[in-house]
Amino acid sequence: MPKCNSCEGKVLRTDAFCGTCGEPVPGGKPVVPISREFKLSDARGEPESPRGTPPPQAGAPTSARAVAVVALSDPEAAEPENLTVSRTAIREREPQSEPAPVLPLHRKKNFTETHGQVEPAAAESRSDPVPTSTPSRETGTSVPNVPIPPGPPILASDLLREQMRPSSPGENALRVTAVVLSALGALAVLLTGGIHPLTFVSLALLIMTATLALTPMSYRGRAIAIFSAGAVATGVALWQQTVKGIAPEGVILASATILLSGSLLFRAYYRGARLARVAVTIGVLALGAWFFASGGHESLIMLDGHWQSWAPAVTHLGFGLLALLSLMAFMDSSTRGGSHVWAVAVLVLYSMHIGLLVAGGLWPVDHGPASIEGPTIAAILAGMVGTIVAGLALAQILVAAHKAGSNRVHAQGSIAR
Repeated sequence: MPKCNSCEGKVLRTDAFCGTCGEPVPGGKPVVPISREFKLSDARGEPESPRGTPPPQAGAPTSARAVAVVALSDPEAAEPENLTVSRTAIREREPQSEPAPVLPLHRKKNFTETHGQVEPAAAESRSDPVPTSTPSRETGTSVPNVPIPPGPPILASDLLREQMRPSSPGENALRVTAVVLSALGALAVLLTGGIHPLTFVSLALLIMTATLALTPMSYRGRAIAIFSAGAVATGVALWQQTVKGIAPEGVILASATILLSGSLLFRAYYRGARLARVAVTIGVLALGAWFFASGGHESLIMLDGHWQSWAPAVTHLGFGLLALLSLMAFMDSSTRGGSHVWAVAVLVLYSMHIGLLVAGGLWPVDHGPASIEGPTIAAILAGMVGTIVAGLALAQILVAAHKAGSNRVHAQGSIAR
């Protein structure tokens, strides 16, 4: 600890004058002298003034016994000593620290990233610009610029509702199936039909079906349009079958295939819809009526070695089995009951049945001339494509009807409340 050169008294490094003799201390720092009356009782009994207390005003009574000074420098830790009357130095205190700035998150209009900006509490009263602050020292980390997806958050309830009651089920499947089958059917029609008005009619129906599938339309409008085109193509094929005397009961089979496949797909889309179970019931009854009208229960008994005999019998048995499996649609709403599988199986089996029908007309059992001509084959093939797309479109028509009925019921309930 330094000492005074005059009286050899102990002084602090922050003292500019000696507290005993009043002589300046060599190497002392600039000070601001503050005069006040000092008493021994003040040094012993007066508590330390709180931090930030302003100095005494000018004009206060002074005394020649002691002078207090304030050093404008950072204090150093001094050894503890007994308080004496000669010790009059007052150490400078540290300024009170300000709270850390807050970094609020601001979202841009495009909802892509976040930015932190400093908004201090006293920014309104300050005229100088406020610089952007660094990350908080306490945490040591910064807010990452994580991209935020646009739109409201997706809730688990919304996902469950979309799974149980989808908004537009099977839309892409219908469009892709209609385009692919129409292209393949048009190729088959051109190869088999030749130059005939019936061939051009079948080709026009297939082109119209593909065009409706590619045209931007609403969910309900596209389903109704494709169903209408498919129904017309099926009607032309059934008309040709009736004229040529080829399986006149095919009208019932085509109607049952469209109704049963569409209702099964609708049951797969909306598990708890009562309309789906009613439509499945009607489709099963129609398919059962065709099974008995076509003699399917007798075809298993009168089998022959030729494929023209046992192949149609196998398809008859397949339709009967699918009619029984379709009854699984009456299971609990927690499962689809394989409805989508049975619907696809019905459509595939119908395609096989039509293929065997055409093959049987081209190659009869008695090896005679073909009982079916090229334009008729073209119409039947176009009708097969129309039946498949009509079954898929019927499911979407039932979906649109069910949604409209549900919205009407909710609207009436809200008005009643």
